[in-house]
Amino acid sequence: MKKIIVTVALLTALVFILSGCGFTVPRPEIKSGEFNFSVTYEYAGETKTVTGVYVCDYAGTSWTLDGGYAREWTGYIKGADDNDHILLDTVEGGDEVILVLNLNADYFMDDFNFDLYGNPAPYIMIKDYTEEGFRILQDAADVERDYGAKVISYEYDSPVENTFKLFA
Repeated sequence: MKKIIVTVALLTALVFILSGCGFTVPRPEIKSGEFNFSVTYEYAGETKTVTGVYVCDYAGTSWTLDGGYAREWTGYIKGADDNDHILLDTVEGGDEVILVLNLNADYFMDDFNFDLYGNPAPYIMIKDYTEEGFRILQDAADVERDYGAKVISYEYDSPVENTFKLFA
């Protein structure tokens, strides 16, 4: 009888320990994908298009203080680095004009909070250097007015229709 009680206690403790290690986070059925993107922008009187393939991979689970355990995704542009910021120009005074593709692996792998973040969309930002450091300008109207830069159009492939299961 003592062995049974010890065994049940150990199994119960093991369940509590494992449930605290991210094992209760459902795993994705689809763990990777490739997605085409195209962004057309105008800057300095020229219209240009950036195209490529964004690769997404499931990276397991991670833990944060504010959210506990969650699925972790990684993404990178095929044939490039993992940065979705493209420096378009450095203007007088050192300010940088940057195209932000705003690619998001969570979005493409159907693990995205649309209510909180909305659909990802590219934008042009200015890293404006001042004597105190720098500030970021992101408002589309300000960027177009002050720097003549704007996103004209973009196309991102649709996200996959993923399912999440505890034992996938």
